[in-house]
Amino acid sequence: MAQLDARPLLVVISGPSGAGKGTALDHAVRTLPVRRIPTYTTRPMRSGEKDGTDYEYVNEERFFQLHEEGAIFEYTRTYSRSYYGSPSALLHDDIQDPLIVELDPNGFARVRAASARRVVGIFVTTSSESELRSRLAARSQDPDIAQRLKIRTDQMVWAWNYDYVVFNEDREQFLAGLTAIIESELLRTSGARRMLDLRQEMDLTLKEAK
Repeated sequence: MAQLDARPLLVVISGPSGAGKGTALDHAVRTLPVRRIPTYTTRPMRSGEKDGTDYEYVNEERFFQLHEEGAIFEYTRTYSRSYYGSPSALLHDDIQDPLIVELDPNGFARVRAASARRVVGIFVTTSSESELRSRLAARSQDPDIAQRLKIRTDQMVWAWNYDYVVFNEDREQFLAGLTAIIESELLRTSGARRMLDLRQEMDLTLKEAK
């Protein structure tokens, strides 16, 4: 049995472009008691995205100012020359609400190593490269499919470091699996906290009995 852990939960969603990370995040926030934390990026906002929800969109100068101020604790640069940064809020446990965030595998590894929260990683992917190619081709904002497919290959190696791998083949099954995982982790946190409360009550009772 895994050790009980009452720390606030942080769920990290990772995976290649087109695999369904956005779908997973939207579904989780809409149907589960989790709060999304947007990361920072210097890339332009895409159609349908919302500033402060999908990302915190900033220019490069502001991005590095936030890094210097400590608001961004780690960042990466993509092949498109855009920067993505993880907010330092992910490291702290002062927010008791369960949090969910999208990070790349490097960001996930760094957050898991440094966060005071209990970090659970979910890697979202497709079953085949051809399926991902079809999804990327359907997205007009993906000009370099070959590069994104190469990134998928690189990221699949990282999947072994995650707590869960969820394949996005059938939408209903995909979202049902994601829901089951997060609900299970929420129950684990809730149970650990209740056990902690009971232990404190028992300790107090024993002290009064002496």
